[in-house]
Amino acid sequence: MIDNRYQTFLVLATTQSYTQTAQQLYITQPAVSQQIKSLEAELGVSLVTYQRPHLTITPAGRELADLVQRVQVQTDKVIDHLNHPRTPKRLTFSTTLSLSEFLAPQLIGHLQQAGIYQEITCRVTNTQAALAALTTGTSDFALIEGNFDKNQYDYQVVRQEPFVGVVAADHPLAALPAVSWSDLLNYPLIVRETGSGSREILLHLAGAANVSLTEFSQIVTVNNPTAIRELVAQGSGISFVYRSVVATAVARGVLHVLPLEAGHLRHDLDLVYPRDSYLADDCRNWGEWLRK
Repeated sequence: MIDNRYQTFLVLATTQSYTQTAQQLYITQPAVSQQIKSLEAELGVSLVTYQRPHLTITPAGRELADLVQRVQVQTDKVIDHLNHPRTPKRLTFSTTLSLSEFLAPQLIGHLQQAGIYQEITCRVTNTQAALAALTTGTSDFALIEGNFDKNQYDYQVVRQEPFVGVVAADHPLAALPAVSWSDLLNYPLIVRETGSGSREILLHLAGAANVSLTEFSQIVTVNNPTAIRELVAQGSGISFVYRSVVATAVARGVLHVLPLEAGHLRHDLDLVYPRDSYLADDCRNWGEWLRK
């Protein structure tokens, strides 16, 4: 299993304190320091800098800590499976709110048909929290649309989804053959909360047009796609969402997709999982199924 020195370093990287690390591991503070120095000598890199009373994890140390945590999480999962082979299989994944509206239900249905997992848990959250759950091991994989560090995770692009501006079908903008960003600024903007992948994408889209969200006449922040859809339908403002989120409302003539002069952005939707995941082959298969 993982060398004790790596486990000690992982605790140190979390606590950033020799004293707290020694207390958690029930060893002496000099023993912690000795293990870290031994690890640095073996690897030939500096993992920490310490100038009393401040301890700082170096970039190399942070990268190593992330690796150790990933390996520890996956090791624990495999050992648990080996020790309890007859225990019913469980699967937990995270999904962002937008993708919980269309991608997550499709995948859950597919997993149910496969009949492998007795317990399937889907946690709906934002992009940042979904990625954090992968790091801690509380989620096996995640469906996200937000930006993430592709060097830290493995992933499968499952769809390129149009990210569109929408208004109520009877909104004044719905009558225009083409709409510019300057036209949009005269109306309230209904937007997702900070930390949401959808908000990040909107910020990128608006930034490309040299527009700030503060330029809109009013900003209404709502952390639920269903509520946003209802607000737009009642004429409370405009919003930007994935086309699949509003496909039914558009088909029913309740909502209207704005014909932006700058065009619409197509954004990757990803199935993301930890590197070295013991479910890597399954994640690749699920990603391929969602693409089809």
